[in-house]
Amino acid sequence: MKKLFLATLSIILIPFAVYSAETRIGISGAFSSFDTSGTETTKSSSQKNSGSKTEEVVVPGLFIERGIDNGVAFGFEYNPGEAELGSGTGADDDAETSGANKASAEVSGHMSAYALLPLGQAYFRFGLVKASVDTTETLKTGTVYGNEDVNGKIFGLGMQKDLTNAFFRIEATYTDYDDLKYLGSLDSDSVRNTIEADVDATAIKLSLGKSF
Repeated sequence: MKKLFLATLSIILIPFAVYSAETRIGISGAFSSFDTSGTETTKSSSQKNSGSKTEEVVVPGLFIERGIDNGVAFGFEYNPGEAELGSGTGADDDAETSGANKASAEVSGHMSAYALLPLGQAYFRFGLVKASVDTTETLKTGTVYGNEDVNGKIFGLGMQKDLTNAFFRIEATYTDYDDLKYLGSLDSDSVRNTIEADVDATAIKLSLGKSF
């Protein structure tokens, strides 16, 4: 996946030999809703604990694109910072006090390589995304879940308003991340617990850019 992003970025930055191309750079802000559902399986008892969470966050972005005469553009976007997917505090059946179990997850290092395809007065976005999902937990069992990289696909539909050497966009996107599976460390019973999770995101994104 890393090689794919580097190759795509190289294509964007290399001038097209056949087409008259323009370079675009810009910033974006996405009003995003992350929907996360997951199930933890406790190996010692085969107990399954399921839950879901929706978090609404504003995600900033930086992008660079290479556009060609036929209206097609290829781009790379990086989203700095972190976005929380959810957090919780509670007690299991064996905990002596509430708050014995705490856990949270966030997504960071989010990036995407994409293509914009003209669709009448609008455009269609398709791309591949990559991010890191980081977990932090304090569990009575002593289990620790590591961080995992996740890939996915992004789809979008938007409109662009051209200005003098600049442009403004409004866009709706949907991101479908691959399923996640975490294998926990050995807990107090010398067995491993697991978490399986699914993450999807919808967003309304505003972008402002400049053409060269």
